[in-house]
Amino acid sequence: MTDRQRCAFAVGAMMLVLVGAFLCGCGGSSAPPPVIQNINGSTTPTSPVNLPIEINGNGFQAKPGKVVFTQGSIKATVVPNSSGWTDTGIVVVVPAGSGTNFTVPGTVSVTVVTSGGTSNAVTLNLIQTLSFSPSNMAWTTTTALPKALTGLRAVAVPGSASSTAFAIVTGGYDGTANSNVSYSDNLNPDGTVGSTTNISWTTIPANSLPETRAHHAMAEADATNSLVATTARFVYVIGGQKLSTDAPGGTNTVYMATVDPTAGTVSTWQTLTSTLPQQLLGMSATVYNGYLYVAGGLNTNGVPQSTVYSTPINPDGTLGTWTTSTNALPTATAFGTMFAFGGKLYFITGDANNSTTPNDQGLGISNVDYADLTHGKVGMWTQNTSLTIKNRAKDILLAAFGQVILGEGIYNGSPGSSEFERSTVNPDGSLAAWNGLTGSQVPSANVYNATAFVSPLISAAQTPRFLLLGGQAFTGTTGAGGAISSTVYVNSAP
Repeated sequence: MTDRQRCAFAVGAMMLVLVGAFLCGCGGSSAPPPVIQNINGSTTPTSPVNLPIEINGNGFQAKPGKVVFTQGSIKATVVPNSSGWTDTGIVVVVPAGSGTNFTVPGTVSVTVVTSGGTSNAVTLNLIQTLSFSPSNMAWTTTTALPKALTGLRAVAVPGSASSTAFAIVTGGYDGTANSNVSYSDNLNPDGTVGSTTNISWTTIPANSLPETRAHHAMAEADATNSLVATTARFVYVIGGQKLSTDAPGGTNTVYMATVDPTAGTVSTWQTLTSTLPQQLLGMSATVYNGYLYVAGGLNTNGVPQSTVYSTPINPDGTLGTWTTSTNALPTATAFGTMFAFGGKLYFITGDANNSTTPNDQGLGISNVDYADLTHGKVGMWTQNTSLTIKNRAKDILLAAFGQVILGEGIYNGSPGSSEFERSTVNPDGSLAAWNGLTGSQVPSANVYNATAFVSPLISAAQTPRFLLLGGQAFTGTTGAGGAISSTVYVNSAP
């Protein structure tokens, strides 16, 4: 190659570099396509339409692109708010469709589009939002617990089929001492407990807790709310009082067991190494989008706490490192109620007074607070404009499809006069004004320190079923309370 040829080659190579740089500066992009890792921190994500989901991944870039929802020939494109868009996470409201509504129940394919290209597709299961009126409720009883218990906890576990589920009950105080019991039984679509084969709470094998517990928290993880295998079911017993003679006590242990989704058997309880950051009892817990949240409770000195903790649920069901939220509860509270819905965490009522006797009665508060919940982080708390009708503590909460029922517990007024009240979630996340329920709309249980849950099964009338278990008779706003109950109530209508 001559000197002239070498010079021409070098000039040509430099021109190619300059042209490449010019193209990049004029709109060409070297950004890689985005990648969706999961939706809602779960293996099998589900959501109704018109509610937000969390898309987790990487390469989403700093500024909003588009999220595309596809079902057959229907394609709906959404540009999320910039406040809900980061390089690793997106919060977007699921559209009802585009011109033509999506078929619900059904599935949609979700992709993210940026200047780097289009992401991989992830399937989102669309579920129905059932409408029902708490004013039309009626109640009956079903299979009673093997023993009367107060300060117990229970969760519902979905079965291996859409028509099966199980109720798991742990711990409690039996009037003499705290218990280490663990019970399992079938849930039926009509809300009743038991089957022709499993006719009692003790027919299905369920290993006892390693230690006695009462006034603990309990939670459940499966593929619809966590990144675990589709066949996995995990239940957790968190903190609580070890001995009824403790004043008040409190532990930081977290027990985990698996539940067989076919048979309902409960495995040997495992003591997790990821313990609560402090010893607590009377706290509240919930699982949402792959994270376990715990808030409030009494410390070992009987002082209410305002701390809010969260931890990711690992694929094997164990827990990650606990994080203390920078946004504590506005009021230090124990024995409150908590749930998550539509990207928000709600903490309602509870006892703001010091206490060393968790089985005693004591008047609560009417606070209703909520905060944004995104990618495991709790935002600033807002006090709801409408507080509860009654000051309550040691009560139960039932939340389903945007309806919220608060009930039982210790409240101002005579027992039975204000057993239940209810509200609804507004489009902005606040709760509407509370309305009282009376007559056949309430079970007439009149207990406190009971436990309750919403069954994952839908009744033949396409309505939810609520269960209320155990507790101690509410007799006033002070003192030790009345008889301890083994009764299990379920709504038989609507």
